[in-house]
Amino acid sequence: MTQRKKRKKKAAGRRSRGRMGLPEKLLLVVLGCGFLFCGWKLFGILAEYRAGTQEYSSLAGRYVTQETQESRAEQEQSRSGEFPQISVDYDALTAANGDFRAWLVIPVLDLEYPVVQGTDNDYYLTHTFEKQTNSSGAIFMDSVSSPDFSDYNTFIYGHNMKNGSMFGSLKSFVREEQLCGSDPYFYLFTKEATYQYRIVSYYVTQDQSDTYYLPAGAQDAADYRERMEKKSLYQSDAETEQAPMVTLSTCYGASGSPDRFVVHGVLTQSRANGAE
Repeated sequence: MTQRKKRKKKAAGRRSRGRMGLPEKLLLVVLGCGFLFCGWKLFGILAEYRAGTQEYSSLAGRYVTQETQESRAEQEQSRSGEFPQISVDYDALTAANGDFRAWLVIPVLDLEYPVVQGTDNDYYLTHTFEKQTNSSGAIFMDSVSSPDFSDYNTFIYGHNMKNGSMFGSLKSFVREEQLCGSDPYFYLFTKEATYQYRIVSYYVTQDQSDTYYLPAGAQDAADYRERMEKKSLYQSDAETEQAPMVTLSTCYGASGSPDRFVVHGVLTQSRANGAE
């Protein structure tokens, strides 16, 4: 082969290696579309998170009056068991959503949300308090529960959001073992009364377990509580009366998992709305 032919062959080889074929072009287009789709989905998820967080922050700002910074500092010194010093505009919240039942506060988690009750347990999985479609949903009590929390056990559900909103912060009890011991109370503010619940048990279970059982009588409720305390990751040393219980429930683990994280609280005291 002459030198001239060799040079032409090498040049042709370089052009061939530098030229992208149709399969490679199609692959790049598919990958590019995939990246764009994932980016679009991520943007949508973050936008939903932001919208949900903003809505509930706005609700707290409009309808709940917090204590002053000075009184909050004083409360920090002996906050365990102290009723949070807040004022809730129950009439305005009910006017905004007739399904409103209570304002939930868990001081040690800095968690507070309105609690609603729908006609089923599906609607508020995907709708906020203001009934906007959103994956954050709402904090809602079981549709078959008594609205005044007088049942032997009342279930309240919320999503385990990755950004820690809704019931996403409940898992902090597992991560920080001393957390519950420092302030083991949560509160439900209703128009009629404010209820204090002491946490007696929390653990991971599954959505079809006996945790989601509704006791039918006093002895049944006592037996239920004994079973739930045996499952607990938290050992409460408090002596509490057999009283109505509220169970907070959220998803746990990977999306679609049957695992649930639950927190049981027993009613320890209540005060009429407006009482000192």
